[in-house]
Amino acid sequence: MKQWFEERFHLAQGLASLFDHPVPKRSSFLDYLGFATLFAFINQAVTGILLATVYTPSAEGAYASIKLIQAVPVGNFVRSLHAWGANFMVVLVVLHLLRVFYEGAYKRPRELTWVMGVILLIGTLGLAFTGYLLPWDQEGYWATVVGSAMAGYVPFIGNFLVGLLRSGAQVTGATLTFFYSVHMLMLPALVLLAFGPHFFFVLRQGMACTDELSEARKRGKDVASESLPFWPDVAFRMILVVILVGAAMWILAAVYPKGLGAPADALNKAHYIPEPAWYFFGVYQMLKYFPGSLDVLAMVGLPLIFFVVLFALPWLDRNPSRKPRRRPLALSVAGVLTAGLILLTYQGMMSVPKALADNGVIAHPSFKKDIEPVLQNQCSACHGSTSSYPLDNYADVLKRDVIPGNADGSKLIQKLEGSVKPQMPIGKEPLSSDQIQTIRNWIADGAKDN
Repeated sequence: MKQWFEERFHLAQGLASLFDHPVPKRSSFLDYLGFATLFAFINQAVTGILLATVYTPSAEGAYASIKLIQAVPVGNFVRSLHAWGANFMVVLVVLHLLRVFYEGAYKRPRELTWVMGVILLIGTLGLAFTGYLLPWDQEGYWATVVGSAMAGYVPFIGNFLVGLLRSGAQVTGATLTFFYSVHMLMLPALVLLAFGPHFFFVLRQGMACTDELSEARKRGKDVASESLPFWPDVAFRMILVVILVGAAMWILAAVYPKGLGAPADALNKAHYIPEPAWYFFGVYQMLKYFPGSLDVLAMVGLPLIFFVVLFALPWLDRNPSRKPRRRPLALSVAGVLTAGLILLTYQGMMSVPKALADNGVIAHPSFKKDIEPVLQNQCSACHGSTSSYPLDNYADVLKRDVIPGNADGSKLIQKLEGSVKPQMPIGKEPLSSDQIQTIRNWIADGAKDN
């Protein structure tokens, strides 16, 4: 049987390159963060499949199916392990990326290994984001409302992207089904397609920390005293890292089980403060430091530049040295950016997020951030793009019942206040006085598309 497999797959050579190569004694546990990230992904795959056997991906059944899962101790633990595992995977993949950058392991000949790693980072963030909505509770619902609204800042195609993410003008059961499909099928496929080449390159090229040994051996130097065999010495270290990460996830899942908030409510009768998932807090917090006209820079420009630089880094960094002490500029810039993102994330967690239009009166509101979310949540169900009186985009809002600069003369205000019958929105609770005053302020400012 062994010979049969060897003739067809040539496994011996691959296993030899994986297990027989020496590793420097100075290597640290941080070199195995990639292996820990792989373990976290396997944890997510196993627990996700178990949860999928009970979960119902619809607005009518999602919340009830999560309650059913949590009613059983084992189910509650599996869900908590999946939730904690998502956080671990995001943190581990970021730490792994920072470690690779510090070691200069993105440089020649490992450019493609780095590119595949950046794709894995994007896939990981996508998995975390799409999974947030699936419990269909207030936390997940409003995090998705805020997170998907960020796409609206993209120039020219913002509204299209929001509609694509939400499968409509607002977050509904169709959004939930779409997110479930992306979370269970598309993004795992992307992660696996990126991981295959990533692992292959690591297998063929070895870890960057082994390059010094390879160069020394080419010079005829005996490196036995400076190295450790991968098996069993280094393999034991990798297994120990996985055990520590797994134990941390299991303990946190047992001691701090994942809760379930109130069911998702598009009308937000309980006045839940909308906020994004924690890994978007840094970007969201930046909004507070940018005036309205520069919001697109915070939401689109800087993140886009960041990821373009990440992908192109092996070719942008022309310094041939990989040693940290010979790369002071690159490490200083990365250190400042990392510290800034950590600070922004912390500030976002500790402060009240920038409010949507139903949380207090906004003196000079933006259409995209403050007016459009109210119209989408309260009006688009009846006044969508297929209705006779659409109100789900700026052009339709402006041409119907709005007189820029004249709030009292605008029929939109008259219908929302009830002075012109029937009071809108029909069949729902009236808008709050704060919401109506915010819309008044927007019209008084000229009803701009901002």
